[in-house]
Amino acid sequence: MNLLYLESSENWGGQEYRTCLEINWLNAHGHSAWLMCDPVTEVFAKANTIGTRVIALNMQHRFNPLAWFRIWNFCRAHRIDILKTFSSKDHWLAVPTFLLGWPVVRARCVTDDIVKFGRAGIYKYGCSKILADANAVKQKLVTENKIASEKIAVVGSAVDLARFQTGDGAKFRREMNFAPDAPLIVNIGMIRSDKGQMRLVSAATTVLKQRPDARFIFVGKGTRDGNREERMREMIAKTGFADKILMLGFRWDTPDILAAANMLAISSLGTEASPIVLREAFAAGVPVIATRIGDVPEIIRDGENGLLVEPNDRDALADAIMRFINEPKLAQTCAANARRYAQEHFGFEQMMRAKLDVDLSVLGERREVDRVDQLAESSEVSPMRR
Repeated sequence: MNLLYLESSENWGGQEYRTCLEINWLNAHGHSAWLMCDPVTEVFAKANTIGTRVIALNMQHRFNPLAWFRIWNFCRAHRIDILKTFSSKDHWLAVPTFLLGWPVVRARCVTDDIVKFGRAGIYKYGCSKILADANAVKQKLVTENKIASEKIAVVGSAVDLARFQTGDGAKFRREMNFAPDAPLIVNIGMIRSDKGQMRLVSAATTVLKQRPDARFIFVGKGTRDGNREERMREMIAKTGFADKILMLGFRWDTPDILAAANMLAISSLGTEASPIVLREAFAAGVPVIATRIGDVPEIIRDGENGLLVEPNDRDALADAIMRFINEPKLAQTCAANARRYAQEHFGFEQMMRAKLDVDLSVLGERREVDRVDQLAESSEVSPMRR
């Protein structure tokens, strides 16, 4: 199968990383796949770093006839079977090619409302299939946007399990000069308002007043303007704990960081449907505290394989962190159960096979339509032949 992924995002996060891993997996398993993205973005640079097959395309504007032509021409020249899109902009860039006969599978990775008719319409009429990251996404599309249930397939995120089971936590603690027994609370993700990192900073001050030996680290960058990241640094400086709440920026060594952690805290307020970092922590056998967003309540059984808190509740977040610190047996039990769950549900190969099944079903439907059209054309010309 030949697949073209369109990615107009300017920033590098979990979804963009997973997209590159998908493309690399496809190319290693007998398929041909390409990523088309803007050359001035972080996505282009980091995709090249990890060896993804990348095609440069100006994606600054969704209404771009030259980009439409280049996408169509690439699909024609490389016999693309399916286009994959992830956001409104790259979806609109794919629509002309869709109208010319190429199937488009639109991913939906967030739980935000679709408030504009045009955006809902592109899901209804501008793609062949919608691939949702979580059941919560599908339910919203069906109930709020009246999209046919059969048009939506659900395949959750997954990770390379082996990669997150071989992290070197001692190495990371030595680098950071953290004591081996210091409680380490980690947050990993792009610095954005919907990720709720400032709520976690606020919760951290409560924890540090009780456990001054604890350390909090935030791994990830802000969006390109950097305003959110700078505001967060200013907030940390005002807490009086700037030496114990650290922002490390983007790093590749997340397996080592998770191996060093006593727990992962996901403080998201919404938007995310299927946090990849949750899967990574489960695979690493790290206790997880997470807010009730997206598919998190479907995965975490509170008190069994992690702890759940309500979004935007800094006190509940602080209490959950202290609970794991004060109840090490609970933390160990949750970590062990989480790792077992990851082995059963979060394998990357398992996810890719499920996505390929969706793609094959799209191609099967398309070929059936073509066959019916050909039969209709034959029936129309047959009387003339007589």
